[in-house]
Amino acid sequence: MIARRILFFVAVPSCIAVLLASAWLFVDSQPQPSVLRWSAVLVSVAASLLLLCSSIAVLWTGGRQEAELARAARHDPVTGLGNRLQAVSRLEETLERSRHTGRAVGVVFCDLDDFKVVNDVYGHTVGDRLLAAIGARFADSVRPTDTVARYGGDEFVVVCPELRDGSDVGLVADRLEIAMERPFVIGGHSLTAKASIGFTVGYGTRNNAEELLTRADAEMYRIKMQL
Repeated sequence: MIARRILFFVAVPSCIAVLLASAWLFVDSQPQPSVLRWSAVLVSVAASLLLLCSSIAVLWTGGRQEAELARAARHDPVTGLGNRLQAVSRLEETLERSRHTGRAVGVVFCDLDDFKVVNDVYGHTVGDRLLAAIGARFADSVRPTDTVARYGGDEFVVVCPELRDGSDVGLVADRLEIAMERPFVIGGHSLTAKASIGFTVGYGTRNNAEELLTRADAEMYRIKMQL
C-alpha cells in the first residue's frame, strides 16, 4: 500500500511534468511552433491523463484487494462470522474500553456436542451448512454490541462488552441454548444440534484476553464432562 501511494503521489505527477516539459521544449525549438506546440501539448496531456487514470485504477484495485484480504484474514468462510483472530482482537479492544469504563466483559465459549456424527452421516457439505445456520442463529440471539465468532472446528465464542454484572453474560448463554432448541432443516434433513456452553466475566483492569478465553473454555469443558 505504501508503494502504491508513492507511485500515485510522487511518480505519477513527476511523469506528467516530464511529459509536458518535454513537449514544450520540443515545440519551442521549431521554427513555426503554433500548430506543433498545441499538437504536442494535446498529445502530452492525453498521455498524462492516461497515465493518471491507469495509476488511479491500480491504486483503487490494490486497495480493494487489500481490504478483501484483510477481511478474509479475520472472517470464517463457512459461516461468514469472525474467526479466532477476530474474536481475540475484539476481546482485547473490549478489555481496553473496560479499563476506562469499569464495566464488565463477558466471554461465552460454545462447543457443539458430537458434531462429527453430522459430518460422518450426512457429509461435510451438510455439516458446513449446519455450522452456518447455527452461527446465524447465534448472531440473531445476542445483543447488537456482542460479537459472535467461529473459534475453530465446531467451537463458537461470543464476546460481550459493557456488562452491568456477571448475570448479564449468563443471559446471553441462555439465549444461545434456546437458539439450539429448534431443529435445523438442511438439504431436506431435519437436524438437531446440542452444545456445551461455558462463560466467564472479567474486567480490563484485572484480566487479559487469553485468561478470559481459557476460563470460559475450562467452564465449557467442565459442563461437557457432566453430560
